[in-house]
Amino acid sequence: MLPIELLQSDKDTNFTGALAQNASEDANLAGLVSNQIVIKDVVVIADQQLAFEIQLFTTDGFSNADLDLDTYLGSIRFSEGDGKQVGGAGPFYYDVHGLDLFYTDADGTNEIHARLVNRSATAKNAGATGEIVVKFAYEKGQWG
Repeated sequence: MLPIELLQSDKDTNFTGALAQNASEDANLAGLVSNQIVIKDVVVIADQQLAFEIQLFTTDGFSNADLDLDTYLGSIRFSEGDGKQVGGAGPFYYDVHGLDLFYTDADGTNEIHARLVNRSATAKNAGATGEIVVKFAYEKGQWG
């Protein structure tokens, strides 16, 4: 069994903008130990209880009007009810475990190219009242 590594966004620099329903914000999360990984778990910690979608792309080009060049790989979705608070206060915790999502950073920058999409009718707040952290637990890939 390979060691589990952790890569996470930064609440002060990633996903900081306001997001209306179906709006998104992209982030290139640096620090992977390899350009080939297997994502095992995804955790979201957020100020707001919203329906979030985390879309993954293989390069920092993200979406492309030419579908042959679009680098979309897949997504992880959370409904509003998935976020749980402790004691009815503080942040909302979301998680999914047991994934085996093979991910290759095709531009070779040791990054996860992630897009946060707000799927809620309620807008995601900007700044301190809309903070969010996305964590990826992963293993180094063994292919290629």
